[in-house]
Parts: sequence; structure tokens; C-alpha cells
Amino acid sequence: MPRRTVPLSRTAALLLFAGAASVIVGAPAITTARAATAKGIKITATELTPIPNPSLAYNRMAEAMGLFAKHGLIFKLGPKLAGGGPARVQAVVTDNTDVATADIIAAFGGVYSGAKIKVLMVMTPYGDEEVWGQKKYKTMKDAEGQTWAIASLAGAQRFNGQMAIQGMGLDPNAFRWVAIGGGDGPALQAVDTGRTQLASLSHLGAVLAEVKGYTKTIHVLVPHTSKYTPPVPRLVVVAKADWIKSHETAATDYVEMMLDMMRQFQAHGSAWVKPAEAIFKGSGLTGKQMETAWRAFQTGGYFSVNGGINFAGTQKIMDLFFKIRGESPNQYLSKASDVYDTGPLKRALDKMGIAKGAPGLPDTPDWYESAAGHKG
Repeated sequence: MPRRTVPLSRTAALLLFAGAASVIVGAPAITTARAATAKGIKITATELTPIPNPSLAYNRMAEAMGLFAKHGLIFKLGPKLAGGGPARVQAVVTDNTDVATADIIAAFGGVYSGAKIKVLMVMTPYGDEEVWGQKKYKTMKDAEGQTWAIASLAGAQRFNGQMAIQGMGLDPNAFRWVAIGGGDGPALQAVDTGRTQLASLSHLGAVLAEVKGYTKTIHVLVPHTSKYTPPVPRLVVVAKADWIKSHETAATDYVEMMLDMMRQFQAHGSAWVKPAEAIFKGSGLTGKQMETAWRAFQTGGYFSVNGGINFAGTQKIMDLFFKIRGESPNQYLSKASDVYDTGPLKRALDKMGIAKGAPGLPDTPDWYESAAGHKG
């Protein structure tokens, strides 16, 4: 079957979001209430990719670290979905999961279309990636018009790529985007085999490319997309607005758990490497190689030690969201605060305080001082 490499119009984006439910047909339905048990509160959480990539599988990493139990929660893994962020947003909308890791662009798309969802926290306050391509291309300019593997057509990885090439002075629609779900592994295979000519990879994926010998056919063209983009929120935790309201304790405990994990990741390489080795068995990567990836994430401000909800940073990417898509704000999405419910994060920060994160990145909550009534 020939691959589709079509540009994403407004209509296509809305259809993609509306049609994402098709990938979760048959997923187990869940009840809207989560009963407390002797061990804790049950919560169903869905990962961003079905493959447990340590840089994306936040819930499995937390489980491997024993943090669900520590924070009084019982983890149930949600449905394994293709389709990137938009499919995760749809899983939340259709009650197939309590919370899901999605991306800010998919969250914008959901809110913009009228979905009753909110972002609880931002897991990655910076969208730093690498762009790899066939060795025949020496620069991104050389590869104009070629196919580019990204997680989904309507998600943040494509948008991040468009921002980066726009920052290089190229047309944001100068490439043919191909949705390759499943994370770094499938994306690497796509560009290595020639299914696509380019691919977006995480820093972990880049390490994997070198270790697995992919550098015989492909190489890095852009080591850090963040060099060409503003520091904006990227991956997010999404939940239904009414679930957050009716599950205040679970939502707050979940956010506190993720902050606990991210602060450990930022402070100590072993905190990330040890659970990464546990969930990424068979990857062929050694602990030392994983630590190399951790260092790239840490120095780039990847770990969200304060929950990442920053209205100024969000507004920057929202403005670009509308500009690149050729759309205008509507009654559902017109300002940064429309996409968030800061209640659980505020309660967690009241308890844990503000931590020192990577300087200059939008992980410092610009709304928190007035919301909390103190400096934290």
C-alpha cells in the first residue's frame, strides 16, 4: 500500500482528531469513579507511545521507581495506542483512561474543537530534538521536499519540526510529513530503510542510532532543534475537566508524584538510568550510554521540576499554533489559561515548594505566586 504524505489542512486536522477514536475501539471502558482501597487510589494512565521508551514512558518509569505506591496510588496501564498525542487526547475524551501523556499541540486541538479536557502539568518544558536523515543530504536545505517521519500529523513533533525549519529560514511546509507511530525505534527504521528521508528523534534515539549502527546510512542534520525554536511547553498530562473536579485527591497525588520523579531525574543521573534500564530491556544500550542521553536531556531542561505550566511560554506556542495552521482563536481556546487546570499543581507546589530548574526555561510557574498568595 503506498504511503500517504499529505500536508495537514485545518479540515484534515479536525478529522484526524475526530477519527482518532477508531484506534481505541475495543479498549476496555473504565468507570468515572476511582475507589480508594487499602493500598491507595486506582488511576488509569496512558503512555505517549506503546513502546516503553524511557524518555516518554513516565508512568512506567514512576512504577519502576516505586512512586505510585509511595504517593498512595495504584497504577493501571491504559490502552496501548497508535497515533501520537491526538489519540491520547481522544482516549481521555472517551473515558478510556483517567490521564494520558499527550502533547501541547494535541491538547490545543482538543480544547479548540470543544473537548472538555485540561492539562494538569507539562512534562517537558522544552521541545529539544534531533533531526536525522539520509547521508546524501548534508543540510536541511538539501532535503527540502523530502519525506520526514514524525509521530503524528497533528501532534507536537511535526509542529516542533516546522518551528525549527522556520527558524532556519525555510518554509514550514517545505517537507512531506509521514506519521510513524511508536517512538524512536520505528522512526529510525523508517529513515534507515528509505521509507522516509528524514526523522525526528529524541536524544535517546540518537544514542540508539549510533549503538545500533544506523550511522552507516544516516546521520544527524540538526543536533538540537531548540537552537531554532523558542523555549515552549511540549509533552503534557491531559485529563477530563470533570474527572479532575471529582477526583481532586487522585489528580493532586498524581501531579505530586510526577514532580517527585522529575526532581529526582534532574538531580541525579542514576535516578533516570536505573528505571530506564528496567523498562528498556533488550535495547542494547548500556547504563553508561543511557547516562549520555540523560545528560543531554538534563542540560536541555527536559525535566519539569515545577510542573511546567507557564502562561507566557504557552502563549508563545499558541500564537505560533494559530499562525502555522492559519486559524484564529475561538470561544474555547483564546488564551493560555484556557488549556490548563492549575488546581492540582498549585496544591502540590504549596506542599513541595518551588525547585530550582534549568535557567531561562518556562518551567517556572509565572501564575503561582498570585495563585498561591506567597512566593512558595
